[in-house]
Amino acid sequence: MLKQFAIALAILLAIAFIAGLIVYLIGTRLPVNHKASVTGTVEASPARVFAIITDVADGAEWRKQVKAVRVLPPDQGRDHWVEDLGHGQTMTFVALQTNPPDADEHALRVVQLADPKAQYGGTWTYKIVPGPSPNQTILEITEDGFIHPPLYRFMMAHVFGRTANLDQYMRDIQAAAKKT
Repeated sequence: MLKQFAIALAILLAIAFIAGLIVYLIGTRLPVNHKASVTGTVEASPARVFAIITDVADGAEWRKQVKAVRVLPPDQGRDHWVEDLGHGQTMTFVALQTNPPDADEHALRVVQLADPKAQYGGTWTYKIVPGPSPNQTILEITEDGFIHPPLYRFMMAHVFGRTANLDQYMRDIQAAAKKT
């Protein structure tokens, strides 16, 4: 009985190893750099959407993935903050560009993961334009990113999807806009 258990365990471990190796090899064939974009309608004015996005201190109040935010001193006059995602993961960001709504109610915000040693990161661009009806905004979020670990690349491409985080951000901001 013990011998059969040992053989079954060895077979299961071999299968798991081979599956892991296949996942790793597929991941190595996926590009390190990627670009993904989502567009949605937010039930709020462009000025309100811009205010929600740029009020980083309040991010943990409306973004489900963010447990806490620590605002840092400005980096060359630019917003700079750390998001705590729980489970020991933090991410430091800096706003590269912040253009509030102009006369046509167009606005832009570009944010970068500010950790040169990060295994993944990139920039996120938030384009804000008036929506089809008053008090509606079209928000386009574009991620120009990189993912170094092959396993993470495989997971993004074949498990979670390339826009999973962007889709969640869009749902979160749509919900936050309805509350105010």
